[in-house]
Amino acid sequence: MTDAPCVLIADDEPALLDLYATWLGDIDAEVVRAGCGAAALAHCDEGDVDVAVLDRHMPRVSGDEVLDALRDDPAGPRVAFVTAATPDVDIVDLDIDAYLTKPVSRDEFGDMVESLFRRESLPETVDRYVEKLSKRVALLESESQSVLQADPIYSAFEAELSRLASRIDYRPLDDPYLNRALADGGRDDHSLDP
Repeated sequence: MTDAPCVLIADDEPALLDLYATWLGDIDAEVVRAGCGAAALAHCDEGDVDVAVLDRHMPRVSGDEVLDALRDDPAGPRVAFVTAATPDVDIVDLDIDAYLTKPVSRDEFGDMVESLFRRESLPETVDRYVEKLSKRVALLESESQSVLQADPIYSAFEAELSRLASRIDYRPLDDPYLNRALADGGRDDHSLDP
């Protein structure tokens, strides 16, 4: 058995599973593949999965259903969606750690997985901030900020993001995923800089 962390990638497109596994070849991690949600759950039940990267729309058991099952276990893995499903404001209530909309680049994908491995060592406030910032970036890729701000759910989400940002002490973080999220969806008042 290896001490390397384990990442599960679940997608019903075999070519994407191969591509994602290749992209993770440079990361010191065990990679497990699942072609559907049921197989993803079986892998999580069998072993120590640290990070689960799920497509939302898979046969038999959807990514959302896998997420719900994994969240029943407090010691479950970090969960990210990498999906073609266009996010709507409802993702602010999903208990996910990251959200990327396909197509994704090798750097985006690898940075996200490495960031999720590292987030265990972050203070809870920073971890929650990064989780919410990821959702914000995904939403801003699919809708304009002015349209989103008209939604009361999104407005409350932005207020929570601002509260978290104000509670984060300056802390140098070498995290390309966080840096990309700040560049893509951060605002001046949502910065980790002092």
